[in-house]
Amino acid sequence: MRVLEVKDVTLRFGGVLALDHVSYSVNKGEIFSLIGPNGAGKTSMLNCISGLYHPTEGSISFNGEKINHLKPHKRASLGFARAFQNIELFPHLSVLDNLMLGRHVRMKTGLLASGFYWGKAQREEIEHRRKVENVIDFLEIEDIRNIPVGTLSYGLQKRVEMGRALALEPELLLLDEPMAGMNTEEKEDMARYIIDIHEEMKTTIILIEHDMGVVMDLSDHIAVLDFGKLIAYGTPAEIQTNPKVIEAYLGEEQVG
Repeated sequence: MRVLEVKDVTLRFGGVLALDHVSYSVNKGEIFSLIGPNGAGKTSMLNCISGLYHPTEGSISFNGEKINHLKPHKRASLGFARAFQNIELFPHLSVLDNLMLGRHVRMKTGLLASGFYWGKAQREEIEHRRKVENVIDFLEIEDIRNIPVGTLSYGLQKRVEMGRALALEPELLLLDEPMAGMNTEEKEDMARYIIDIHEEMKTTIILIEHDMGVVMDLSDHIAVLDFGKLIAYGTPAEIQTNPKVIEAYLGEEQVG
């Protein structure tokens, strides 16, 4: 079953063509990777999916419904969540508070009831806290739940960034280079969490990652972009032997 369908998506910034009639689909429950050399259009593609950019042409559909017109917060309400390449946390707030903020689109209590913190508002707060505690346990960050995020190591901040996305209970999780800047041990931990999210939470994941070993190990399908064009799509085995992919990566890290 297709959860996301990208059809003939084109994105222009003035005279710059960032994406050129890109089409592919993502199946429900899979790990789908977007790869390509620097400047290939990967993050632009993710921005179109999340609603930060709107395609100049083409369409994006989620569970069969076109979402081109929807703003990012509306897509979050549908079940989209994103962990950014550059950490977008509140450094002076605790890990717990940052994760609670990730629940914002799930909060339904009105402003008045929330202000007085009674009845339904109190029950809702307890339920949101329970969901966040589950994420904290899942990511094994119990010991740092009350520590300001800005004082944590880079690797832990990346884990909290992912945790805030998970707090939304997403159906579609967008991960933009979640292992960038990490050492080998931190990468192995992050890869394990991605596998666990996929297997235990049954979450569909779209991954941008430069570490080809990680991409080949984790992905069900891979789309390869080069100068905004889709040059290959297939399984890891198919991508590894695709001549166009090998040519695009000359001078970059070799695929395989």
